[in-house]
Amino acid sequence: MKNVFFKFVKNNLPFLVIIGIAAAIRFYRLPEMASFDFDQEYTANFAWSVIREYPIQLIGQGLSIPGMFMGPLYFYFLTPFYLIFGLHPVGGAVGSVVLGIIAVAVYYYAGNKLFGSPAGLILALFRAILYRKIEDDWSVTPAFSSDVIIIITWLLFYLYWKENNKVLPFIGFIFGLYTSFHPILFPFYLVFLFVLLVRKPWPKIKLVVFSGITFLIPVAPLIIFEFLHKFTEVNKLISLFQNSSTGTSILISQKITDLLSIVMSGPNQLFSLNIPVFLISSVSIIFVAFITLNKMSFGREKFHFAFLFLSIIIFIFYYLFFPANIIGYYLSAPIVLILFYFGGLLGLLAHKFLGKILVVILISCIGLVNMELLNIRWSNTTITTLSHKDEIVKAIVIGQLEGKDFFVSYINLPGWNFGFDYLFKLYGKVPKKDYVPMNSFTIVIPKSLSPDSINISSGNVGLILPK
Repeated sequence: MKNVFFKFVKNNLPFLVIIGIAAAIRFYRLPEMASFDFDQEYTANFAWSVIREYPIQLIGQGLSIPGMFMGPLYFYFLTPFYLIFGLHPVGGAVGSVVLGIIAVAVYYYAGNKLFGSPAGLILALFRAILYRKIEDDWSVTPAFSSDVIIIITWLLFYLYWKENNKVLPFIGFIFGLYTSFHPILFPFYLVFLFVLLVRKPWPKIKLVVFSGITFLIPVAPLIIFEFLHKFTEVNKLISLFQNSSTGTSILISQKITDLLSIVMSGPNQLFSLNIPVFLISSVSIIFVAFITLNKMSFGREKFHFAFLFLSIIIFIFYYLFFPANIIGYYLSAPIVLILFYFGGLLGLLAHKFLGKILVVILISCIGLVNMELLNIRWSNTTITTLSHKDEIVKAIVIGQLEGKDFFVSYINLPGWNFGFDYLFKLYGKVPKKDYVPMNSFTIVIPKSLSPDSINISSGNVGLILPK
């Protein structure tokens, strides 16, 4: 057994080092780095409801479209971590980081499977050290953790294209999970429809039916919720698309340009490099096209260029007609795929001596830039995170006698006071809704709104004590 373990470590040492780096960066001072705002408070309240009130929850967080909800499975994944940490919000942050570390492993496995070992290691390293992805793992937000599902989806598409019909039930299950991460991934349904139609032979009916069942398993809670509420979400979504309008041809052209700009500039923002914004995307797409036309390396398989290009087009046109305002992360799937193929490019270059030198220089530059951003975050004393809100709430509740009433008011910018209600509930001392003379506190967030009145502060959160 010991020999097997040491053999595994020896054979996978570079990957294990990357996993260690990813974990160390993310867990270091985690309470000070983790957010605790609207999304995170919802997740904490979900876990509270499951553990303290009723274990069966049919829906997750509400979407930006009023009356629409996500599925609950992402939030159920985090619930055991809340239980381990006594329902403290740091449990959710730990769970989100664990999911991020799983994502590092997924990047490695998928990169290794599609492009070879060097690309797998490069992609895992990117996922481990890119500051934007580290921030995502601190955020405890399903949409920001969806890249793990994106890469798994792409790997399964590839395996299915390679005539591995056995992955079809897994594709069905992953498709069902989209509802519990974010509907931003729904355009992949259309991408797979093309994969299904083009690749022959088609799967057997029994396998298709079984895959449909695996799709329904993660969607079942939402279906039950919809049935109990007379399918109000479905009807609302249909009416939104029926009443939507893309506008004139000029507006359509401008919107396409805006959406394409988001996709093409996204990878550069992930790397945080001060280079032309479209450079990484352009190089990646041209590279995949070149090796496909010349039948080089993994480009010998038409899947890569054809379906990368198709995915970008489908996502852009899906959101062109989407009946709501488009936020940048809605297009995270094509951005992640371009990043993925950029890693494939570097992996291919790493097989040559000069290419290996170029790759080392580039990764070193990316690493230095992102470590600098990380150091700035670690050194920032004016941020407002879980730790700072927790310290302020503790300063209020520790001095409160059992049964004694107190009141808390806020001087805050809009949306900055989320998270406090949950922390008061966690510590078992909830402030009254009405003013309590001689025992009323004021939380100031950010501190600049009333700097001269603050008695206690933590980060960018201040506390004014009773007079």
